[in-house]
Amino acid sequence: MATHSLVAATSDTIRIWDLGVSSTKQKTSSAYQRGHRSSQSSGSSSNGLGSGAEHAHIATDAVHTADKPAGAIDSITAVSWASDGNTFVVGGRGTSMRQYGRTGETLQDIKLNRQTERGGSMSIAAVKHYGSASESLFVGNSTVRQVRRWDFVRKEYTTCQTHESDISCLAVCAKKRIVASATAQGGEIALFNLQYNTRSDLRSATHKALTCIDIAPGLRSHVSVGSEDGLLQLFDATRSGGAPLRSFSHLHSAPLRGLEFHALSSSTLVTVGLDKRVVVTDANAYSASSNTGSALEIRTQAPLTCLACAQDPYTIGVGTIDGDVLVYDARMTPTPLWSATVRPNHAVVAMDIAMARTDGSASSQPLARSTSQ
Repeated sequence: MATHSLVAATSDTIRIWDLGVSSTKQKTSSAYQRGHRSSQSSGSSSNGLGSGAEHAHIATDAVHTADKPAGAIDSITAVSWASDGNTFVVGGRGTSMRQYGRTGETLQDIKLNRQTERGGSMSIAAVKHYGSASESLFVGNSTVRQVRRWDFVRKEYTTCQTHESDISCLAVCAKKRIVASATAQGGEIALFNLQYNTRSDLRSATHKALTCIDIAPGLRSHVSVGSEDGLLQLFDATRSGGAPLRSFSHLHSAPLRGLEFHALSSSTLVTVGLDKRVVVTDANAYSASSNTGSALEIRTQAPLTCLACAQDPYTIGVGTIDGDVLVYDARMTPTPLWSATVRPNHAVVAMDIAMARTDGSASSQPLARSTSQ
C-alpha cells in the first residue's frame, strides 16, 4: 500500500488528509471509450490509462487542520508539497508565505519582500517546489509581476522573469529545467530556461485571462495553457514566438480552472472547468470537427475550481466551488473513490497531492500496473 498526502485550501482554511491507497482487481465497468464520451458500452478501455480491470481503493488514514496563517496570509491562493511529502508551502495575499509540516504545524514564514523592498502586502498567484530535494520554491508574484526563486538554504530570492501584467499561473519542470508562467491580461506566456538563464515567449491565440499552465513531463517539448474562455492550447516550447500547435475550443464550455499533463504521456491532458467537468484528452487523437478523442469525461455536481494529479499515475483530485474535494481513478466510471469537505460553501482555491510509501520514502511508481500498452 502507498500513502497519498492531499492538502486542499479555501481562502482561509487548510486541511490535510493521509490517504491509504491500494489496488483492487475487478471486472471492467468503464463507460468511457475513446471517441464516445457518454457511451454505455462495456469492454476494456483503449485510452492508455489502464484496462479498467484494476482500480484503486482509498481509505482515510488521518486528517489534520493546519494552523491558520494569521498575520502572514490574508487570503490563500496557492499550495505546493515538497517532493518528499513532509512539508508544504501556502501562499496568497499577505506579507509572507508559510511552510507547514505534513500534519499542519507551522514551520516557518517566508517573507515576500526582498530586503531592498518596502514591507507590505503582496499577491501570490502560484507556488511550485523545485529540485529532487525541493531545495527551492518558484513564486508567481502578481504584485511585482515577477517569477522569483526562493532558495531555502540561502534564504534569498532571485528573479527569473518579469511580465507586463499580473501573473496568473506557473509551472516548473525539473527534468527540462524550465519555468513557465502566464498572465491574466494580454495573453503573455513566458518560458525561462534555468540552465542558460534565457527567456522565450509563446503567442497565445486568445487575449482572455490565462488561468492554468503545465509543462509535459516526457521527451516532447510541449507546454499547454488554459484560459478564461475555455480554450486549451498546446505549444512547442522550442519555437519561441510560436503560435499554438493545436487549439481545443470544444472541450470545455466555461473557464478552465486546472490543467495537468498525464504522468504517463506527453500528449494526454487532464483539465477541469467551471462547466462541472473533468476531461482527459489525447491531444494526438482529438478531432474538433467530430468532438471525439477524449479518453475520459467525468461530470460533477458543482463547478470545479482546481486540480491535482498524483504521480501514481491514476489518481485525480479536484476541488469544487462548494468546498468539497473529490478523488477519482482515471480508469473507472465517474464515481468518486473518496470525498471530503475543506469548508462548506467556500470554494477550494488550491490543492496538491504528494505520494510516499508508508515508510515515509518518496515514490513515483504506479500503484497498479496498466495492462494497456
